Amino acid sequence: MRTFKALVIKDLQANRKILMLPIWFVLAMYVLIAVSVIYALATGTSNLSLSGIPIELLQNTNLHSMISFLIQFASFIGSLGLLFTLFMFILCPTLLNQDVRHKCELFHRSQPVSIWKITASRFAAGIGGLIIISLAVGIANLFITNISAALLTPFQIDWWMSINGLLLSWLHFSIAMLVLGSILFLLSAIFRDHAFGLGIGGLGVLQLIAFIFNKLYGWNIPYILNVIFKLITSGITRIQAVIPNAQQFGIVTVRTGEPDLSNLVIPEHFLYNLWTTLFTWDIAFKLFFCAVMFVLATYIYKRREVQF
Repeated sequence: MRTFKALVIKDLQANRKILMLPIWFVLAMYVLIAVSVIYALATGTSNLSLSGIPIELLQNTNLHSMISFLIQFASFIGSLGLLFTLFMFILCPTLLNQDVRHKCELFHRSQPVSIWKITASRFAAGIGGLIIISLAVGIANLFITNISAALLTPFQIDWWMSINGLLLSWLHFSIAMLVLGSILFLLSAIFRDHAFGLGIGGLGVLQLIAFIFNKLYGWNIPYILNVIFKLITSGITRIQAVIPNAQQFGIVTVRTGEPDLSNLVIPEHFLYNLWTTLFTWDIAFKLFFCAVMFVLATYIYKRREVQF
């Protein structure tokens, strides 16, 4: 365990620059937003007052709770999730090729350390590191957005619903990124250079071959890129499908069909239904798939020829 801990610390230090980049991007975004708000307040051009909101909306505590949930859920599934996905594409295809790039592969391979510990350390430091950092950024975002909303708007923030929105979106995002990272990790074992480009090129060729056979012979071969995309995103789409529609929230009146947010009621078992989306056979299969990708990547990495 002590050896593995030392390996993880080493790999975290080796990838520190890339792991820290999402934090700097988010900080820069917050600085730009803060400067814009301060400038708007100073020049009197701000439009932050929400005094025109009907009193019926402000009296609906269910609406406050739902907004608190959706702010965190949407911000993580949307902008923050896309940001960390980008850095997953940048970091993971190089995780098993850093020694080649630094010309120290022979040295590390000759150390009395199991190959499995080496690959597990890089998997944990790279993929796990980005996932943990995304949670830290999400928590910071929760406090910043909630405090800002409390100070600048008349909405009453429901911290319990905010925390649930953050954790649900982060957990589904983490599983999606774990699947994506595992695939990229395998590509880093197969290809020493340009792993992502070569991997996508190879998958694209397989997709093209499947398309040709399907057209010529009327077969129904699944397209591999479509399968991978669905495997990565199915959890996120499932939780979005579980979120009640306007009719279930009661914001569409039966007589006129016009939306009326003042009537919004959070359905019974709302959070329970969302949390159950994490305990499915689909999630279990994804975790098994990630384990298989890790084993294959380690086996290939162990067998490939060492470069001097």
